[in-house]
Amino acid sequence: MSHPYQCVLHCHQAGQVESGILVFASGPYIHTLSAQNGRYLSTWPSLENTTQTRSTGQNNGNGLEVAQLKSSPQDDSERPSKRQKLSPARDESCSSSAEIVVARDSDNGESSNSQQPLNPPVIKLAGTSAGQHVIAVTGEDKCIRVFDLAATGILTQLSERQDTMPKRPCAIILTPDDSTILCADKFGDVYSLPLVGQVFETATFNGIDANNTSRTSDQKHKQKPFAPSATSLTVHTKGNREALRQQQNIKNLKAEKKVSNLDHKLLLGHVSLLTDVACVTLASPSHKPRNYILSSDRDEHIRISRGVPQAHIIEGYCLGHTEFITKLCVPTVYPHLLISGGGDDYLILWDWPAGRMLQQLDLKSLVANLRNTKLGAGKLFKGSAKVKDAETEVDIAPRICVSNIQALEIYTELSGHPRVEIIVTCEGVPALFTFTLGMNAQMQFSASIHTESNVIDVTILPNQSSVIYSMDTCHQAFSTDASADTGKQGPRSLVGSLIYDTDSKTWEENQALQANLVAATRECADSQLHVPQAGAAKGKSLRELLYGLESLRKRGSENETDV
Repeated sequence: MSHPYQCVLHCHQAGQVESGILVFASGPYIHTLSAQNGRYLSTWPSLENTTQTRSTGQNNGNGLEVAQLKSSPQDDSERPSKRQKLSPARDESCSSSAEIVVARDSDNGESSNSQQPLNPPVIKLAGTSAGQHVIAVTGEDKCIRVFDLAATGILTQLSERQDTMPKRPCAIILTPDDSTILCADKFGDVYSLPLVGQVFETATFNGIDANNTSRTSDQKHKQKPFAPSATSLTVHTKGNREALRQQQNIKNLKAEKKVSNLDHKLLLGHVSLLTDVACVTLASPSHKPRNYILSSDRDEHIRISRGVPQAHIIEGYCLGHTEFITKLCVPTVYPHLLISGGGDDYLILWDWPAGRMLQQLDLKSLVANLRNTKLGAGKLFKGSAKVKDAETEVDIAPRICVSNIQALEIYTELSGHPRVEIIVTCEGVPALFTFTLGMNAQMQFSASIHTESNVIDVTILPNQSSVIYSMDTCHQAFSTDASADTGKQGPRSLVGSLIYDTDSKTWEENQALQANLVAATRECADSQLHVPQAGAAKGKSLRELLYGLESLRKRGSENETDV
């Protein structure tokens, strides 16, 4: 079974003939497709390079062992080449950051294939507003990678920041000027990192760096000699004085510290686990634009802070949720409004500068109605979503956990104001719920769109008034733990697409784009079948990768037990 796409992103480049590029993350791989016709463009890391790497075998132990390549021996009794132990070296300019490692030879002289993953699965994707850069986050190694996205869809890695974040990142965005990355971690802190910059300089010892290249005499002259931090006034015992004397006799040069302008800076922190971050530009009372950082946490709080460099100043809070908050959405056309959702049974619409709740919208009844209505894939229903029997109202909806909120602005020639459609998805629910946000700062339920499988991630295509979503083919509908029975059902699609019809004001399947997307994603899946998928998540790890938000629910909460 193909690995689902856990992350979906749309990047639109200014002046591009096509309507942008779709970026999909499938396990440790990142695929790019055309947003105009669904044509497959590229994969990072390259599947061809990965296949060549895996064919030689890998060993991810404490030391990287690289075996010298054997030339074709004329004599079978020729002794194999001696293996050398080398320190790992990264090439930042390479399109793939994976280390090419060769495993130990087995007893019969053939290399063994341990099939270790090249990289951990990608957990977050973000892109610049100009569509020229893509940021990918892998959770297990807490690594943030910045890619250059070409117009052809090819990803080139610019930097890899593996030792930057102290804790695992859980949310990532960019500032309005696309120059700074804001990264929130599970410890409750928000850090800022520059999007681009110089890489780490090589540390040197006695004028020789890690690449075994000597420095010039001028560079050596500028280096400071080694000097112990202790003195005879701070050392008193006989053994320590002898050690100090030996250190003072050392003539070697002091190793240079690594220098980088890619270091992270702490901006703000919560006393609870952070879940999502948004950055908004709004006019201040003095009519000057001012940036704000909106951050949510597990303790039902939404904090409003000033932007960089005054992020330590708290402007206010939006308090009203009773469960953890997972997603924040600020429509571009209405920057003073905020839609938030999480483990509650409802969405909340805020006037966030005033910290005032404007509206609550029920989600539990929508899921209950969808779950108990026998619908085919792609069918729509409108109106109130309440399930009733002959006597009382029946509420058998599962726990609600909002996984994504997106705002799509639809412009029409007849109306001077855009129509804003809010698309909401929940964990383990095979549907998209759409709401219409009006000029009166009120949201109205529009439709529930039943999908073929549970929806994982959603991205919008503003220029096409379309929505692209990825689906889970490994689990049953309305379930996050029951595996799908592939023997009783036909092949299911990994992605789906919808387009908004401005005439009928309804959502319809974008059939032309959908057919091409299905063909392209199957091409990617077929290509990955020839590559050992040790890096793909399976079993419990796959469930945690796709459905990790429900674990935020605290014990003893009102919605902890299924109905």
